[in-house]
Amino acid sequence: MTSTSPVSYDDKQWVWGTDDSRPRFLHAMIRVRDFDAMLRFYTEVIGMKQLGERFDVPARRVTAVFIGFDSYAAGGCLELVHRWDVEEPYTHGTGYGHISIGTPDMAATVARFDELRVEFTLRPTVLLEGGPQVAFIKDPEGYSIELVQTRRP
Repeated sequence: MTSTSPVSYDDKQWVWGTDDSRPRFLHAMIRVRDFDAMLRFYTEVIGMKQLGERFDVPARRVTAVFIGFDSYAAGGCLELVHRWDVEEPYTHGTGYGHISIGTPDMAATVARFDELRVEFTLRPTVLLEGGPQVAFIKDPEGYSIELVQTRRP
């Protein structure tokens, strides 16, 4: 569904900036079926925070929210979008790869995720000689998340 009328934002929602001098990464978006479960997973399990209120876009028939570790201005946000008229699970296709999240302490992260029974598809391993440990988990709707050790042990 395409709309010819723009979504209006109040000043608090215009969070991406208005005076950038060069392009920068803003966010990635995934469609989710169970909005509340996915928001809980990314905030309570992964440790992201909700970066503003949920908002509806009636012209697109969706509800959305931005989440991240920092602020909108820092970039690297994830947008969760729930389409009002879709009940069946989404397919991830062959184009989606993963979301990548850095963790300074892989061992502590893995221990916490094990306690929470997060599904691992690859336990921590070093893929490139001299490189960091990486692991892969799945969120409640099956999206792949890569964990990368961001501090040398």
